[in-house]
Amino acid sequence: MVDKIFESERLVFKQFNELTEKQIEEVGNSWANPFNARYNSMKNPYQSVREMISWQEPTPWGNYYRVAFDKQTNELIGTCRFGKHYASESNQEWDFGFNVVLKHWFKGYGVEILSAIIKIAKLNNAKIIYGGADLENYGSYKAMVKNGFVYKGIDEDGDYRFILDLHSPDLSKEQIAKNWSEHIERTRRDFGEEKFNKLDFINKKIYEMVQKINAGENENQLVEKYFKELNDVEEFKFS
Repeated sequence: MVDKIFESERLVFKQFNELTEKQIEEVGNSWANPFNARYNSMKNPYQSVREMISWQEPTPWGNYYRVAFDKQTNELIGTCRFGKHYASESNQEWDFGFNVVLKHWFKGYGVEILSAIIKIAKLNNAKIIYGGADLENYGSYKAMVKNGFVYKGIDEDGDYRFILDLHSPDLSKEQIAKNWSEHIERTRRDFGEEKFNKLDFINKKIYEMVQKINAGENENQLVEKYFKELNDVEEFKFS
């Protein structure tokens, strides 16, 4: 049974039905941000927030949805879903998804959110958690690898397939570092040097933008500027 509210080191996770109108708008804005929207494929993020508020849990497809806030400031950090894997009949096989507010990228929140999901999965007697994301989504894969997920090939959607066996011993820091290095080399090989270098350029530009946002520069103006610049790079575009 998943608690309505649970915590991690820096975060408290609440249900969607606890959101205020202001927070509903903040979540919608985060999902609609073009840098997040590259991966979430939501056509109407604001409507999606309100739909999730009305869902009972677990949903008929076996998932839970949470909103992550900073414990100290109550600032919105991100959102996540977790629960039964969509292609499995077993409640012991889970998958997940998460979204971090743009200005909080590169602060380890994806790793922390996934770590919290893993703890909940163990408490609910899950055995395996499957992970996958768009091939270019380094942030999601880094969160997986840092939480001990292991590469298992390409899945049916054409994404990298990672698995965490919840009954296996925890990996050492050295093994995790080795696994991440291997994943970088895997993407370099799979993408080819030219595409790999362009994706590396894109990630560095996004990092540059996020640092400016956190330094106090206008977020909307920066998003518009960097999105326009990066949209000229073919590897940045998503169908």
